[in-house]
Amino acid sequence: MSEQEEPECANPLFLAWVGEWYDEACKRNSKTQYTLKKAYNSLQRYPLRIQNAQETVQLQGIGQGIADRLAKRLSAWRKENNITEPSEAPAGSEQAREPLRSRNNSANNNGGAGRLYIPRYRSGAFALMIGLLKVFCLYGPDYFVPKAELIRMCEQYTDTPFHVAGSSARGGGRGRGHGGSGAGAGFAHTAWSGMKTLETKGLAERQGGV
Repeated sequence: MSEQEEPECANPLFLAWVGEWYDEACKRNSKTQYTLKKAYNSLQRYPLRIQNAQETVQLQGIGQGIADRLAKRLSAWRKENNITEPSEAPAGSEQAREPLRSRNNSANNNGGAGRLYIPRYRSGAFALMIGLLKVFCLYGPDYFVPKAELIRMCEQYTDTPFHVAGSSARGGGRGRGHGGSGAGAGFAHTAWSGMKTLETKGLAERQGGV
């Protein structure tokens, strides 16, 4: 087979392979078709780049079994296309090769220093991080985004509403993403509550007292 350049992220490859497995499971009338359908939908909706198979375990419908299957398929695809495996990188990058969860566990054993925070898929914090990433890409790191604008940019990425009955997205707070926005009392127990989590993790910063 002729050489093929590896995509910048694994999303399209993983989506195609899970789609193939789903079609095969449907033909066999296997019960795994339901899990694979969830996995396919999760990969299709996931807006961020996936660099390796282990990162997929955070998505709905994908457990360690599917992640391992994707890793083997990716390794085989690289060999077929004469692409060097990341594990063949120069010595001294051992930690970079460890699965995502292993690195998190290692950080926990060291008192939590450097611990990587990954919000639950489609939670309020998850949606807000995507919104803040959009802000960063559009305006740069020093832009403080109005609360209403940030909500409009990220509400499609969560299953939890941003508003309670009678509340309004309009408010005086502005935030910056590293970046962030402001959280008001009217948004308690909504997706906006995820902003406090992002502040605690040092991923967002508020201004305006809301």
